[in-house]
Amino acid sequence: MSNDPTEDWVRPPISKDDLEARVKALQNRFDSRQVPILDSSGTLSYGSRSITISTTQTELMALLVERFGEVVYRNEFTHCLAVRVPALTRNSLDLHIMRLRRRLLPIDLSIRTVWGRGYMLQATDS
Repeated sequence: MSNDPTEDWVRPPISKDDLEARVKALQNRFDSRQVPILDSSGTLSYGSRSITISTTQTELMALLVERFGEVVYRNEFTHCLAVRVPALTRNSLDLHIMRLRRRLLPIDLSIRTVWGRGYMLQATDS
């Protein structure tokens, strides 16, 4: 089986029901591979929805979007914000993450805490 979500083919003739089932399966495979997009103005898009986030949140989200579905370590966030927030504490980072979590609710994304390591951006289970 191919890993390309858009690859499928059939030999004609094909029934309408079979064709519709194949199109639906392709759409489901394509949808499962969606990734969030963050532009430089702070607009975060996922699927057909988008939100606008602050400059600090944009810097944090850039790390999470770049490694969507993977752990981003706490020290990476601290390093990322070192210029903007020189004395970033554990509590202030947690506060930024908490605010981001609230902002992400409308676009079906969530930030999961990976205890002892950092955070992970993932799609919200529907």
